[in-house]
Amino acid sequence: MASEAAQLEHPVLSPERWPESGELMAAASERTGLSDFGGLEFVEGLDQLLASLSTEGNAVAGAGRTWVLGTMLRRLENRLKVEAWHAENPEACKDEIRGPIMVCGLPRTGTTATGNVLSLDPQLRPLRAWEQANPLPPPVLATENDDPRRQAAIARNAAMVKDDPQAMTLHLFDTDATEEDHDVLGMAFAAQYNILPVPAYRMWWRNADMRPAYAFHKRTLQLLQSERPPNRWILKNPHYKFHFEDIVSVYPDAKFVFTHRNPIKALSSYFSFVVLHYPPGAVEAVGHEKIARDIYDHLLDGMKNAVAARERLGEAYFVDVSQKELGADALGTLRRVHGELGLPFTAEFEARARDWHEANHSGAHGTHRHAPDDVGFSAERIADDFAFYTDKFGHLC
Repeated sequence: MASEAAQLEHPVLSPERWPESGELMAAASERTGLSDFGGLEFVEGLDQLLASLSTEGNAVAGAGRTWVLGTMLRRLENRLKVEAWHAENPEACKDEIRGPIMVCGLPRTGTTATGNVLSLDPQLRPLRAWEQANPLPPPVLATENDDPRRQAAIARNAAMVKDDPQAMTLHLFDTDATEEDHDVLGMAFAAQYNILPVPAYRMWWRNADMRPAYAFHKRTLQLLQSERPPNRWILKNPHYKFHFEDIVSVYPDAKFVFTHRNPIKALSSYFSFVVLHYPPGAVEAVGHEKIARDIYDHLLDGMKNAVAARERLGEAYFVDVSQKELGADALGTLRRVHGELGLPFTAEFEARARDWHEANHSGAHGTHRHAPDDVGFSAERIADDFAFYTDKFGHLC
């Protein structure tokens, strides 16, 4: 991957305008010397994202625009490299991805805590942020502790927490835990981009056919597990709930660990969290309440889709986890989850999980304060809008 400094120097990353998809693709090919993107299904998502940015995202300007474009270019470069690796390793496409476990739910319902603690089980293979941001060369189990990508991630996390001691109250940063697969899906331009003002893109994304994106997702996991077993993945992303059926078409033996929390608390927390990750100046330009309304409608639509898809697919695909239950009885909850997933609950994992819970239980890193009224939503409105969900799962909230 080209250095960040070099990325900032490329003409296509000019902060003056949003380029066309062909310009970004040409730049990625020029910088890597590669031309095979492995099919062009992803271009629709790239075009949709750029169109949304050019009409709705002009609040993202200057250094923020360069950062967004740099991320897009890096993902295109990575896509080219993944395809080149597969061309050199054709047998990898036959490698099994066995029953991936995919943690999902509304954001701020315990998806991170659940994913992080399950990542401690040596039977499972977590998808770390550092390897998906720069997947080549594939990590090697015997040497990954000293992998420069991992060491750089440790340093970044330490610096972030040092600069902002409250960061851990909002999100648990663990270098070795599974992380949201934004970079993997981003190589297919099929991430949801909730930290950008692109509601038109998200409207397209909610209804798009995600099967090609998850087929590429599978190719990336095959690459990453080639030198680093096991092949039973623990994955985490709240937005899996939008596309359960497309995911199952690619991963027919997937299991979804569905996390639950009172939606009033979950949405209030997410509103206050997501705006912290917008590019500099964008929140002020777009407006806090406008962003909240867009995200609210997006997540409401996603949960409606999730509940309907669960009924069509059948409950055998799902394991439910209450955030309250996990907090009150972590080991008992994990023992039940392992049983429903058909995984042995080993003494080694139990010891790791106990230590993790003691260090990371609710409130261990401080308190995240938030309220729905802060962004113009009443608790009563959220309760009414999400009644279809709480009527079905309220006992878990």
